[in-house]
Amino acid sequence: MEAKKIDAVAMTRKIREEHARRLAGKSHAERIVFYREQAKKLEEKMPALLKEKA
Repeated sequence: MEAKKIDAVAMTRKIREEHARRLAGKSHAERIVFYREQAKKLEEKMPALLKEKA
């Protein structure tokens, strides 16, 4: 099986650009809400992601 190659720099840049686009013109409070929502979504996915690794 061939190992997957991940370009971490490009992936990080893509995520940051998407966040910048979505958060343009938002207040500080709106940005905090956005990141808290994203963290909550990740926490909900975490058990399934950890199961896949095991």
